[in-house]
Amino acid sequence: MARRTVLIASGSPLFSRPLVRAFSDSECDVVPAQTPDEIRKWVAAGSVQLCVIQDELRGASGLDLVQELSQAHPAVPMVVFSRDATAEPTAKERGAAGFIKVPLRGAAAMEAAKSALANAAKASEPPAATPAPAPAAPVDAAPIAAAPTGPDEPAEGSGEPHRILLVDDSKVIHTHVGGLLSDAGYEVISAMDGLEGLNVVNAELPDLIISDVEMPNMDGFEMCYQIKEDPETAEIPLLILSSRGGGVDIDRGFDVGANDYLTKPVDEQDLLSRLEQTLGVENKGKREKIVVAEDSLVQRNLIVQGLEHQGFDVRSAKNGELGLELVLEDAPDLIITDSDMPVMDGRGLTREVRKHEHLKDVPVVMLTATDTVKERAKGKHAGVNAYLAKPFVPDKVVVIAERMIAAYRLRREAAAMQRYMSDSAIQAAANAAHSEGDDMHAERRFVTTFFTDIVGFTPMTESMEAETLVTMLNEYFDTMTPFFKENGGIIDKFIGDCIMAVFYGEDDADSALGAVKTGLLMTQGLPAFNEGRDVPINIRVGINSGEVIMGDIGAAAVRRDHTVIGDHVSIAERMESSAEHGTVYISQYTHDLISDRVVAVEGEPVAVKGKSEPVRAYRVDDTA
Repeated sequence: MARRTVLIASGSPLFSRPLVRAFSDSECDVVPAQTPDEIRKWVAAGSVQLCVIQDELRGASGLDLVQELSQAHPAVPMVVFSRDATAEPTAKERGAAGFIKVPLRGAAAMEAAKSALANAAKASEPPAATPAPAPAAPVDAAPIAAAPTGPDEPAEGSGEPHRILLVDDSKVIHTHVGGLLSDAGYEVISAMDGLEGLNVVNAELPDLIISDVEMPNMDGFEMCYQIKEDPETAEIPLLILSSRGGGVDIDRGFDVGANDYLTKPVDEQDLLSRLEQTLGVENKGKREKIVVAEDSLVQRNLIVQGLEHQGFDVRSAKNGELGLELVLEDAPDLIITDSDMPVMDGRGLTREVRKHEHLKDVPVVMLTATDTVKERAKGKHAGVNAYLAKPFVPDKVVVIAERMIAAYRLRREAAAMQRYMSDSAIQAAANAAHSEGDDMHAERRFVTTFFTDIVGFTPMTESMEAETLVTMLNEYFDTMTPFFKENGGIIDKFIGDCIMAVFYGEDDADSALGAVKTGLLMTQGLPAFNEGRDVPINIRVGINSGEVIMGDIGAAAVRRDHTVIGDHVSIAERMESSAEHGTVYISQYTHDLISDRVVAVEGEPVAVKGKSEPVRAYRVDDTA
């Protein structure tokens, strides 16, 4: 059988290395790629028989690319791999033929590769001339499922035991400790020295490592150092088990990145307890994500261990470039970076992070040995939020991390609230939070009230599919609502297809004109919105200006709205319901404010409930 060429595309080599190894071991030629343009060129050239693409590439979405390529080149099967198991349905919707959950162990990576190749071969077979019973699928041709997960995310409900690598040059230790671990339900793999242990770690990616210190070829300290320096293995917890129990040795063990240190002879229950605790910390649901970029292994380990003890999900890198890869992969809640690092320094890392819209508000803490006014000014210009001068104690890092993440969380919550509440309601809520008691607040204020709705919306709800109707309505709101912000309006609420808004400020006439401009932009934008739609829509707009009561309306202890009520709100609503289709109607009160700034034609007076005389109304055709 001819060798097949497999393209493996990843924004980082962090999780793709086991897959590269697995496909190479399956006698495939592996082509690495990192950018969408590279991937497109390989596929367009017809040089690859299978694409294995990470869901997130550098500055691009792998899922979007899969959808594009599966449509343009249906003969080339696409497989998505991701750290996030919930991405599988989306991947399949975008055209992926399979899905692989990473990180992977060696054997699991090989099984995933075999399944992917079998499915690729099946997809490339020409269709049969006549229907025939499907032959029984080979064992390794089963559809690709979420592969067994890696050391920090055990497969839920799979019952798969944790795999522990035991590194020691003593056969007695392998017999005694290995037997103890096996009896406790762990899967044990062995290495007789540090060099062999390092090779096994890179090949198998165990869940945890137990290592002696004094061994031939490479001692435990050096092995630990190299494991923690490699981004692919740095997160694997490592326990040192050694007869060297002096304070200097223990300190050195933690300095090179060990997660725990035990002395021989080890108490069996103590060892098992430490294992459960370490694996529990690694696998339980964690708090916010933090990326640490620091070139000093000692400093990096101090920071990481201090934060992990507080439950944070921490990933670390030894320079700014690797740190940037982690940030782009994980979108953390906090970045802690040294100022002076090789390859890319802290300011360079921060500048690159700020180029990405979804990361522009993530707080950055800079560690520096030269905390000067000039250095702070440079950092502020790059986007650094806070500084921590070296030397420092780990507790100080934890305090700053807690404070920065809490502030970031509040900013995100406020941003999310703005999608559900008006600006005035958010401000009212903030004022209420800082006031004593639970009083309802209200005031009289001169505003211009704005109403608009879709003509004939009720019949639409009966004739259109629910999903189609909601999609259309949301697209309509997405198109029209920017006009309010552009002209100083505050959307008070959405009532089905209706938008209610208020305009107010220092100048009542300017606010009224802003409302009119918004209405005209909406009516003028309808033809473009309706283009290509099976069911075009039309709208009408009503506007009125006057004094209203603005405040908290509702139940004090349960639910309240910050809104406006009064006669002038009712008049705006009647202007809207009386307007001709596709027009903007204003009341005489609004017209009196801006008569010299609009082109308007007087229409029929509008009767308003509760008023003895109808209110004069004007159709606005343009602004003067």
